[in-house]
Amino acid sequence: MWPATASRAQDNYPSKPIQVVVTTAAGGALDLVARTTTDRLAEALGQPMIIDNQPAGNGTVAAGQFVRAVPDGHTLMMVVDSTVTINPHLYKNIAYDPFRDFAPVSLITRVPLVLVGNPTLPPKDLRELIAYAKANPGKLNYASTGVGTQLHIGMELFKLQSGTDIVHVPYRATTGAIADLLGGRIDLGLVGITSAKTYLESGQLRAYAIAAPQRSTLLPNVPTMQEAGLPGVEVRSWFGMYAPAKTPAAVVTRLAQEIKKAATDPKFVSALTPQGMQIIASTPDEMLQAMREDSEKWGKVIRDTGTTINQ
Repeated sequence: MWPATASRAQDNYPSKPIQVVVTTAAGGALDLVARTTTDRLAEALGQPMIIDNQPAGNGTVAAGQFVRAVPDGHTLMMVVDSTVTINPHLYKNIAYDPFRDFAPVSLITRVPLVLVGNPTLPPKDLRELIAYAKANPGKLNYASTGVGTQLHIGMELFKLQSGTDIVHVPYRATTGAIADLLGGRIDLGLVGITSAKTYLESGQLRAYAIAAPQRSTLLPNVPTMQEAGLPGVEVRSWFGMYAPAKTPAAVVTRLAQEIKKAATDPKFVSALTPQGMQIIASTPDEMLQAMREDSEKWGKVIRDTGTTINQ
């Protein structure tokens, strides 16, 4: 795109309300990030931003339809990373290629996950848990919020690195998984910190480790996986924004710049950081690099574990 054309695209943008497709249901973590971000962007851009929640198939349905959106910046998409880094390796028939069909705008937040268990389990720490799981292959189970989610593939990485055999039990939502963890019907699960925090503080759940490079300020006494004795297990979901491929570079840059400005807005920060969110507000190039690294990482886990899905 010639500079003059790029300049006109940015000067005229946006010229009408912007639709933002969100690949999960209303009320979840991605929806919170999407609504917090679009509130700030609507103010900065001077146009309404309309949220369109399309939860189905771990984001595959919405992402497949987004491929056909007009590439003018008036239709955007907010996704959980698994939609672009896990799904292409897992689903046999998928209607999009994230590297070909989507233009990265910004990786907005990361959410570290914590490995928790029902406190009636005999193991008190991660080393004991791994030893117990090895001594009792197939006896323990873990919950996820569906096949192909970070909570699922992240636990498969844990099993791979620890040499354990733990049975996967998929759920439709975090609430059901947590309820069965509390009730003792499920033994373990990787969950978002805020989903588990209250139950950890009350002793209704036990934390084994944070699947992140650093401890969380919300759970400062919970060690990282590496500190607890298991290096190589990092599971941090990220939430990001995309435009359709071939969207003018000036429009993508404008959006990324406005998100970067939002990241220092006290209202934006106060809405997200208490939920355990790490605000990133990356550049498009930084988001593309994260996509590449995580796609390679999770693709290898899926191949090494033989994880499949019948779709």
